[in-house]
Amino acid sequence: MDQKQERKDLYQVIVSNSFDSIVLTDREGRFLVVNQATLDSMDLTEEQLLGKRPQELISSKIYNYSTILEAIETQKPVTGVVNVKGVNRLSTSQPLFDENGELEFIMTNNRSDKLLNEFARQLAYEKEQHSHYREIVGYLASRKKDSIICRSEQMESIMKSCQTLGPTDSAVMVTGESGVGKELVARLLHDLSRRRDQAFIPVNCSAIPPDLFESEFFGYARGAFTGASSQGKIGLLQMANHGTLFLDELGELPLLMQSKLLRFVETGEFYPVGATRPQVVDVRIITATNRNLLQMVKEKTFREDLYYRLHVLPLHIPPLRERTEDVEAIAVFFLEKFNKKYEKALTLSDRALGLLRAYPWPGNVRELRNTIERLVLLFDGSQQSEQILRNMLGEDIGGDMEPAAGPARAGGQDFTAWHLPLKEAEARFRQAYIQAALDRCGSVQQAARELGVHRSTLYRKQQL
Repeated sequence: MDQKQERKDLYQVIVSNSFDSIVLTDREGRFLVVNQATLDSMDLTEEQLLGKRPQELISSKIYNYSTILEAIETQKPVTGVVNVKGVNRLSTSQPLFDENGELEFIMTNNRSDKLLNEFARQLAYEKEQHSHYREIVGYLASRKKDSIICRSEQMESIMKSCQTLGPTDSAVMVTGESGVGKELVARLLHDLSRRRDQAFIPVNCSAIPPDLFESEFFGYARGAFTGASSQGKIGLLQMANHGTLFLDELGELPLLMQSKLLRFVETGEFYPVGATRPQVVDVRIITATNRNLLQMVKEKTFREDLYYRLHVLPLHIPPLRERTEDVEAIAVFFLEKFNKKYEKALTLSDRALGLLRAYPWPGNVRELRNTIERLVLLFDGSQQSEQILRNMLGEDIGGDMEPAAGPARAGGQDFTAWHLPLKEAEARFRQAYIQAALDRCGSVQQAARELGVHRSTLYRKQQL
């Protein structure tokens, strides 16, 4: 057997055992060796392909372009996109030379763009998770905590509940609108628990692609699937061992993952993808959602058994518009933070604070934080804080907040211009009158004293 035949036989073994579509051609482009992946991609049999040249396949519209021909012409490696039977494939043709330096064979491999896109997507997600995990490590290293700023009776009651619920190991479900601070409450519960010196792992369930949920939560064994790390990967549950796993946006969890999570909650064990032995970890689970999970249970989009497993200790955080006493405290906290960050010296006038209290804050604390940051950034010393706020918040501030002028006005409202049923007009007048008192007095407690009511009564009467 000559050396050329030996090399061809060796290539035959390599090609036949490759996952990718690989072909070996001679120096004129005739197909000598092909594997099953190649035949499947072209929808041909071995007999139909062997001995053919790329020109014939192009003429038959099997594919539109050949890197083989270009590699033969240039005698250099060539990579390009080839459309094979309607599927774009990344094709690389590598010239192989004999001992005399003469072109002998061309080795070509093709990989589907769908597979490449999947790898790219997973790589991008892994990169994002790497950044996420680095933040977690930073959290563990610094143990720096964000404060929960509050003055309202509602939030003070929640803080007391956290003191009671934190030291337990039971599951807590935190509910409330987006942006109210559910993760801050979850972190507080963790910091009040016996697990405070262990990991707190926050997970946004809506940010994980559905097909990656299982490997992210449970990890995978080495070699579990094509493209998997040779070392395997630990999952979020293992990362949170002896600590707390915080599952935000719980309602976004797919049904299949709900059943797998339920099994872990009930048994404390799970199987990494591709593993044959279960892993056992000690993890406390805290969840959060802004969705009505009971309604989802009725609609069969959330498992009832999982709901009751996780809804052991419920905590509801009211929206910011229902606890206006917190608005000023939170605004001042962020003002100090961003003044320091951007080296500004902005102050909030009484009128500006009145505007902040009057605004409904549909985005809650998150929106208030962004508003204060933008306010500081826009401040150049030429405008007062309330002027900038008026431009930012627009018509949603609920009145122009000017001082009362005459019996038909309160809080800047011209009631003579209204054409409303008496009941609605009375409600609006009450709200505007209370707001005017708040602006004048500067605090809920002082306004309540001036109006002769308890501050909780004042808050209740302010609502339409």
